[in-house]
Amino acid sequence: MAGEPKHKARRGASKATGMKGGPNRASYRARQRALLIMIATAIVVTAAALAWFWTEREREPAILAVATGPIGSDAYNLMREVADVVGRHSTTVRLDIRASRDSSQNIAGLNSRSVDAAVIRADTPVVADVREVARLYPDLFQLVVRGDSSIRSVTDLAGASVSIPQFGSDGFRSFWVLGDHYDLPIDGFRWTAEDFSKGAERLIAGETQALFTVRSLRDPDLIRMFEDAQLKRIALRYIPVRQAEAIALKRPFLTSGVIPRGAFTGATPVPSNDTPTAAVERILVTRADVDAEAVRELTRILFEYRLDLTLRFALASAIAAPQADAGLSVPLHDGAQAFYDRDQPGFIQENAEPLALLVTVLTLIVSALLALRSRFMARQKNRADTYNYQLLAIRRAAEKAADPAELRKLKQELNTVLETVVVALDTDEVTDEGFQSFSLLWDAVRETINDRLGELTASTAGATLH
Repeated sequence: MAGEPKHKARRGASKATGMKGGPNRASYRARQRALLIMIATAIVVTAAALAWFWTEREREPAILAVATGPIGSDAYNLMREVADVVGRHSTTVRLDIRASRDSSQNIAGLNSRSVDAAVIRADTPVVADVREVARLYPDLFQLVVRGDSSIRSVTDLAGASVSIPQFGSDGFRSFWVLGDHYDLPIDGFRWTAEDFSKGAERLIAGETQALFTVRSLRDPDLIRMFEDAQLKRIALRYIPVRQAEAIALKRPFLTSGVIPRGAFTGATPVPSNDTPTAAVERILVTRADVDAEAVRELTRILFEYRLDLTLRFALASAIAAPQADAGLSVPLHDGAQAFYDRDQPGFIQENAEPLALLVTVLTLIVSALLALRSRFMARQKNRADTYNYQLLAIRRAAEKAADPAELRKLKQELNTVLETVVVALDTDEVTDEGFQSFSLLWDAVRETINDRLGELTASTAGATLH
């Protein structure tokens, strides 16, 4: 009996110790879990920071060497503007613009890998690894004669003297495409292959009867030729190429085009009528192995900033995606194709949080704009009310006037108020609705002045007669 209490005491002490050990072990496990969570969080944050640093790190932009055409040509000038816009709006691509002789030399540069991209004509023979990026602008077949020439059609060139582009150039080959279609005998007329500026001088001087070229209507040398002829009072006239569609049957890369009436001068239109002709597209191409992301970025700049380019160089307005349904002269580059097929169905899901933030910001901006608009409209209404009060004051003065001279002065004030309100309408200081209500009141006040003036005139005449 005496030992029983001791045994119970030890058992109670053991239970007490066990109760204390239980919470200690649970606390230890909780600390372990918290430590593991902290380590995992640190790893995730570190990985995210490294991923962000890797994707957002400053990289050297890819430099694409682009062969264009002679210095001062449309292709050269356009791509210079493109290079400037790319430099301002892209952090990943830069363009190195290089002058060249013609499309054939540009293709040779692509083949030798001395350039990465090039501007060529759509009918230029290419090799298998050349890919298209975009259509740039059309070049038009242009046959120009002096105004006093007897040449009226392409077939009339037989027996005439003609200046044509230099040997081996794209324009030289184009002339003989025309000659082949119209069966012009190679020895049946006097042709001289020479630089365009030399041919233009000879045409204006009357040393040759016709000049053939293939270029855009905004080409600086072409515009200069017409300006020079106008200063020297020499009329120039276009000869139509009326069978462009038929020529395209044998040369599928050619299309029909029109030289619009008055393209060079408007007072005395040159040409005097819309002139049909043949056309060939200038296209931007690159090698198949050029980085797809760089080509995609270049294509993006061409289309997303086309307005900026057009303001700099008018021909940029013609930049367009290749027409797949009409058949491609050159296959599309993967990077350009990625831009044209830029549908991203998962974009909203991937950017849900930034979009939600954007919507919130836009909501605040719209609310602020609506508030500003309300205040602006209230000011417009107040201005309109001010002008209406001036009309009412003029009306009251007219009703009390006893002298025609005073009424004529009030009429001048009425016209002055009208001029003021018209200017306020142009500068959006008065709304259209406010102007309409003002005009109705203005008409009423004018009628009041006219009626009062008629009454005073009649009474004065009656008094004089009496």
